[in-house]
Amino acid sequence: MMKIFNSILLLVTLVVASSCDVDDDNTNFHYETLEITDAKLPEAFEYGKLYTVEFNYLRPTNCHYYEGFDFQKTDKTERTIYAIGAVLDQTDCQELTEDNIGTATFNFEVRYNDPYTFKFYSGDNEDGEKQYITIEVPVAQDSTRTSGIKQANIIKSSQYN
Repeated sequence: MMKIFNSILLLVTLVVASSCDVDDDNTNFHYETLEITDAKLPEAFEYGKLYTVEFNYLRPTNCHYYEGFDFQKTDKTERTIYAIGAVLDQTDCQELTEDNIGTATFNFEVRYNDPYTFKFYSGDNEDGEKQYITIEVPVAQDSTRTSGIKQANIIKSSQYN
């Protein structure tokens, strides 16, 4: 009985060990920050409400794929937003001139009565300094509520280190 058990155990071990392939031929990739080209936010927030924030990002090549976003809370009501892309490690990537703008959204809950500042990463300048599209959105009091939309590329573009 023990010989049969040992034989089965040896067979299972051989099958498992031979199915592992160290030379993985799958495509490799890495992550990069994608440039955000513009964003849409309301003219004012209402305290306690949930908003959908929409932004557009640039896909420079056909090897770049949007994976999600990241943000940093740099102050009580200041947020820096980054679009994150996966880039396939291939040598035949082609620069995109059409269909290179993607749109993404995230939900944002207003938890403070102070104005919010959003900084959307828009790339690096020629000196390698990070550039941002900056939008400030006040939190409306009852008498100043509004439902308009701010177009980020119209508001202002600022440089931050």
